[in-house]
Amino acid sequence: MLLALTPEQAGAGTSARGSAAARERALYDAILEGDERQASQVYASLLPAIQCTLLRVLGAPDRNHRELTQRSIEHVIVELARHPGPWVCRLDVWATSVAVRVALDVLRARAQRRDVGASWGDAMSQSSANDRNAASPGSAIDQLRWLLTELPAQQAEALVSCDVMGLAVEDVAQTLHVGVEHVRRLLSAGHERLARQMSTDARA
Repeated sequence: MLLALTPEQAGAGTSARGSAAARERALYDAILEGDERQASQVYASLLPAIQCTLLRVLGAPDRNHRELTQRSIEHVIVELARHPGPWVCRLDVWATSVAVRVALDVLRARAQRRDVGASWGDAMSQSSANDRNAASPGSAIDQLRWLLTELPAQQAEALVSCDVMGLAVEDVAQTLHVGVEHVRRLLSAGHERLARQMSTDARA
């Protein structure tokens, strides 16, 4: 159902993950201690996942892309600083989760401004020739983005985080501060509601 937005799976070796985890733990400690000397490393570690998520969920670079990126980074740092044990998830998981939230907020804002006669996304996004996931206004993928804005916030976040960005249910439970079974219920309810909405639209 959400395959049109889903990234290709890329495996990573366990040794690479182990060394990355050691580097990340040092960054977590720097964030919790407010060590500004590590600011550039923290920024660099969060940026790829945030930019990938914003582009994939929004479909094209938003005119406020730089501001959204900065907002996402700031929100990640606040989230990590408040969490009693942020290292339960990888940094890219936190970055993706927060960027999903920011991107969905943008989509909801677009939906509220949307004119019946206006093409989806025209007001706030610009096409990128290099973005394979960018859809033409009014396409099926655009319609899917529209439907996501009509879901309850946690349902939409769980669906995009798991189905679009490929996060594990266990990681999403941590970032949403809920139990794993709650995330599974969110996914089930979200899939059912999306299927119903898409079926209704197809018959219209």
